[in-house]
Amino acid sequence: MTMTNGYGNNGIVPDANWGVVLLAHGSQRGNDTIDGLREMVSRLQVRLGENNARVVMACLEFIQPDLPQAVGSLVSDGRTAITVMPFLLGQGTHTNDDLEEEIARSLDAYPQARIKASEVFGPDPALVEIVLQRVQAQELLLNGKSTDAQTGVMLVKAGTRSAAEDHLWLYDMGRMLEERLGAGYAVAVAQSHFGSPTMEEAAVELVEERRVSSITCVPYIFFPGLILTRNIMGGLKTLGQKYPGVSFDVTPTLGVDDGLVELTARRILDASYG
Repeated sequence: MTMTNGYGNNGIVPDANWGVVLLAHGSQRGNDTIDGLREMVSRLQVRLGENNARVVMACLEFIQPDLPQAVGSLVSDGRTAITVMPFLLGQGTHTNDDLEEEIARSLDAYPQARIKASEVFGPDPALVEIVLQRVQAQELLLNGKSTDAQTGVMLVKAGTRSAAEDHLWLYDMGRMLEERLGAGYAVAVAQSHFGSPTMEEAAVELVEERRVSSITCVPYIFFPGLILTRNIMGGLKTLGQKYPGVSFDVTPTLGVDDGLVELTARRILDASYG
């Protein structure tokens, strides 16, 4: 891949051999994830340019193609300089062991390929801004923020079975979000299922320790699906029964946000040409 001292047109250096794989986790149920990923790939293709790169998707589980298959499609198209963008919000098992294994499998199958992996998102100010927009939009929907008490915000990621993950990146996101929201807000973080920090633990922090009168839940996931409808909404229903004096509401998921498209493109470009 041609290297330069800076980015070219719109931050991109044209390269006929360049391929990009958007590597997501995948989902067993429904079409929201695959439809969302296809939209993200389409938006990234426009952002990076049809003449500069070919963008494809892959998933670690459940949805085809997997990474070796996606790499194979790029190699067959003459795209041997490949950037893999882990489309994952946090830093954990998938971004360490699974990603390394999948890249190794891809290189075993296609040794002519040169593969670079970009950084996962992690705690990032651009993501904090997207979450902030979700909270503010929900307040407008509910006719404004109450000023007589502190407002709680619960940032809920998809649960993970891995006991090795410390979720430090999630706590960092919560701290960054509370600083960005400013006075009058309290933020707690949680997992949708599979262990601590739980939604119940987050509610205890917000209601019993920080005395909020309302909680806005932000599903910190890309697309709606079973995690949202069963785990997050189910958890909020249970919390509403436990705390009948507290109002609970929920924002949309992250979706294919303009800011998210730009952040993803910059991570890809940094890995490819940084």
